[in-house]
Amino acid sequence: MSALQDTRVSTACMEHQVFEHIKQAVLVTLNWQAPAVSMPRKLSSLQFTMQSFQRHFERIVSIEEDGGYMAQATEVKPYFQEKVDHLALEHGLFRERLRVVVGELNSISEWEEPRFEEICRELRELVADLDSHNRREVELLQESVLMDEGGEG
Repeated sequence: MSALQDTRVSTACMEHQVFEHIKQAVLVTLNWQAPAVSMPRKLSSLQFTMQSFQRHFERIVSIEEDGGYMAQATEVKPYFQEKVDHLALEHGLFRERLRVVVGELNSISEWEEPRFEEICRELRELVADLDSHNRREVELLQESVLMDEGGEG
């Protein structure tokens, strides 16, 4: 692995760790059992946390797509192109989902508790879907780096 690739992998790993902490903060906020009078505080906290979540998601996706693991995986194993293309397509879908749900979250009023609960449900689903996506990315990366091509002995 070249020094540039090593740096990219290190950067991607660090960004994923930061993103994981932010994701956990989102989940803590989503699961906060706030009494009705505290709903505005929960809303404000979630709006703040989701700004960071969205920024870091964009950063990770940019790293992955621009010379990150995606290019490396297809360089090593060209037959992974279809899997990589599918994961990249999902990035676009996640960007759109985030854009919509963050927009809804930012436009909600503190007296719209049923709508707020629906947005919280959508955010939980989004986080779960992102976790599933990340597991598939890790599996692809492991396959591209660790899979033995055979031919020895």
